[in-house]
Amino acid sequence: MTLRRSLLLAMTGLTALGLLIVTGTAAVMLRSYLIDRTDDQLLAAVELARHRYRLDVLPPEQRPRTVQEIVSVTEYLIEVRGDRIGTLRMVGTVPLPTRPLLDRADLDATGPQNVDGFRAVVVRDRGLTILVALPLDRAGDTVGRLVAIAAVTSLVALAVLTAFARWLLIRRLRPLNEIAAAATALADGHLDRRVPEPPHGPLTEVGRLTGAVNGMLSRIQAALAARERSERRVRDFVADASHELRTPVTAVRGYLQLIRTGVVDLNDRPDVLHRLEQEANRMSAMVSSLLYLARLDAEPPVRRGPVDVAALARDAVADAGALDQDRPLTVDAPERCVVSGDEDPLRRVLANLLGNVRVHTPPGTAARVTVTDEAARVRVAVTDDGPGLDADAAAHAFDRFWRGGTARSAGDGAGLGLAIVAEVVRAHGGDIGVDGATVWFTLPR
Repeated sequence: MTLRRSLLLAMTGLTALGLLIVTGTAAVMLRSYLIDRTDDQLLAAVELARHRYRLDVLPPEQRPRTVQEIVSVTEYLIEVRGDRIGTLRMVGTVPLPTRPLLDRADLDATGPQNVDGFRAVVVRDRGLTILVALPLDRAGDTVGRLVAIAAVTSLVALAVLTAFARWLLIRRLRPLNEIAAAATALADGHLDRRVPEPPHGPLTEVGRLTGAVNGMLSRIQAALAARERSERRVRDFVADASHELRTPVTAVRGYLQLIRTGVVDLNDRPDVLHRLEQEANRMSAMVSSLLYLARLDAEPPVRRGPVDVAALARDAVADAGALDQDRPLTVDAPERCVVSGDEDPLRRVLANLLGNVRVHTPPGTAARVTVTDEAARVRVAVTDDGPGLDADAAAHAFDRFWRGGTARSAGDGAGLGLAIVAEVVRAHGGDIGVDGATVWFTLPR
């Protein structure tokens, strides 16, 4: 059974139960009220009958023959029984019972009682037993008419309320059908499907559900897109790594084969061993970089402590100057600039950036490192006087295995230096970018 049908049946059943309770309560209360009114009339009438006439002392020709002579209301039935007068019965417009009610009434009762369809009161006064009764069919007819009217009205009201409830449920639950359709479309591969906003706004239950489902769909789409990007990145990474390692491995195998077959004599060609050592060192450096990137992907740096970025910049410039003494290198940094981070990866960041300057700029090109202490972040920039990168090259500068130009020679490097820099900076919660001949990054204080 659908949710809409279940809610409709529940609402209809509860409404019918409520109408039934109201009708039954009204009928019971009305009957009780009519009985109370009848009792009041009977008590007043019996007192009038007892005190108005002395039936036991009046001669037969002066005794009242009709109810109207005692009380003015014609629905009464009056029975008087005494030793001297026997049983005297007087009735108005109601049919006279075949047997006296005194024969069946409880003569010792002190209050009103029901006797054969009549409501009666019995009193004793000076040897007389007086019974005054009113028929109960009038009260029953009134209650029956009320029940009939209430039943017809309740059926009409129930039909109208059921129709309105069905219309309301269809309108309010329509977004649920759209949510189900969106989920089905998502399962079929339509990742851009969204649930329309409900007409009653986002603050209703259905509106909040719609917002939650749309948010979930957006996160699923983003997760699937990220997964696809990650898988594509892994495939590209493996392909580039295989391509980069293939060149030194091929060179090593070629030289070893030449040595094994005797084509090359090491006594005549000592440079062959030097070339083998160069290719092995290149493979070792590439494998180390790949392992470092893999560790960064699996688990960012967890060691946190105070790191003086200004001191790291001065040390990096000093180390780079020792390797390339002909290149002018300067530092513009405050005396201290402390951030929270891991010292070794940050030291490697500055070493890689200055290493890129040494490799990709002509000898003697000046470079400088600038450390700026901002309010909430520290900005570090490495600028050289070389040609820099254009906009297209800057967009790919931090991609793994990317290098400017198309050459893939051994002297070009593996294209992992800036990729390592970017991963370390992002692991520290910072940003990185390239502006022409300046590579900059920021770290949170």
